[in-house]
Amino acid sequence: MDINKAVADLMSRNSRVVNGYRYTLPSSELYPFQWLWDSCFHAIILSKYDVESAKEELRSVTKKPLSCGMLPHINYWRQPKDTVVTNWGREKRGDVIDATWGTDGTSSITQPPLMAKALWRVYHAVDKDVDFLKEIYPVLFDHHTYLINERDLNGDGLLFIINPDESGEDNSPRFDISLGLEAVHTSDDHLDRRISLVHKNLLCKFDSKTYARRYFAVIDVAFNIIYLESLQIMALIAQELGRDDETRIFKNLADRVRLSLRSMLSMDGSVRLYSYDLLREKFLKVNTWNLFMPLYGGLLDSNEASILVDCLKDERYFWTNFPIPTVARNSACYDPDDGFWRGPVWMAPNWFIYKGLMRYGYIDLATELAEKTRKLITLSGFREYYHPTTGEGLGAKDFTWGGLVTDMTDHEL
Repeated sequence: MDINKAVADLMSRNSRVVNGYRYTLPSSELYPFQWLWDSCFHAIILSKYDVESAKEELRSVTKKPLSCGMLPHINYWRQPKDTVVTNWGREKRGDVIDATWGTDGTSSITQPPLMAKALWRVYHAVDKDVDFLKEIYPVLFDHHTYLINERDLNGDGLLFIINPDESGEDNSPRFDISLGLEAVHTSDDHLDRRISLVHKNLLCKFDSKTYARRYFAVIDVAFNIIYLESLQIMALIAQELGRDDETRIFKNLADRVRLSLRSMLSMDGSVRLYSYDLLREKFLKVNTWNLFMPLYGGLLDSNEASILVDCLKDERYFWTNFPIPTVARNSACYDPDDGFWRGPVWMAPNWFIYKGLMRYGYIDLATELAEKTRKLITLSGFREYYHPTTGEGLGAKDFTWGGLVTDMTDHEL
């Protein structure tokens, strides 16, 4: 299989244009809208062979920020017939909701802040289009301003998410305790709890801090490490645009977030960084793939990284026939057959972990991970997720995240 051609063909098949805005569906089979971090992945993939389409992807996904500046996790450009749409807080209910909140055709929650990384990669791909950088930067500045002002509950720089779906991982077991669920439950039970949080957010008139003190507030590991990287890149973009004051602001914020994450690491007394429930004041000690995000974020010294990599390579936990399962295989909630984010292999986590391994010089292990990731595609095609033992493709077909394998090289970290 010519993987590069296969990815290009897939991206072309899933491309859509509505009202002049081009975007890419994660899968036309199950995902007919535009998702925030999916579009960031798409832009990174497209930047390797079609920079103009990558720019259009970022233009469309930043087209509908909410009035507070937040970028929503879904843009509903159009609704195909017979499609059941989960209400993520996009409809107005009389006077209960502040009428200034919301944008027609969007959700009311966000996803991990990968946009700055995607913009920076597209900017450096070919032509360093400064005008494009100037076009997108103000939207990202407003989004980060929202995150800084509205999602930091304790003033330590770390952000809380208001729904598991803001992590991008929907039913990940690291949120079970925060949702009041046992390790084993139905997927419908999990979805019902997440949707109920949206309704509670509506009742709080989208006041994130009021909501967080009552219902759900988790400092999620992956979200905050991606945020740390985003702040660092925002500083680079501001510097490129000659915005010296903003460069200093983003650098200082990044330093504070890094220190706070390191403090969380030392609180637990190990090299394992777990998400933290602010309401319950406890670490959510579930061994998901998030354990390895400190490698991606560069938070560890070489000895700490070595301990974490040893855990990654251990066949009892994460190094399956086709790594990396999203949950350790010895966990009570491990469900590789039908677990969604509770055991199967997803391409984006493999991409993050690959980048982390490369960052710390584990070239051979990173290469092996990349090769096994490509083998999943040659074996089962572009699927939403895969069985970690058999490599069987599961979930949606023609799923675009598989295109990230073209970025699993040693050229770009």
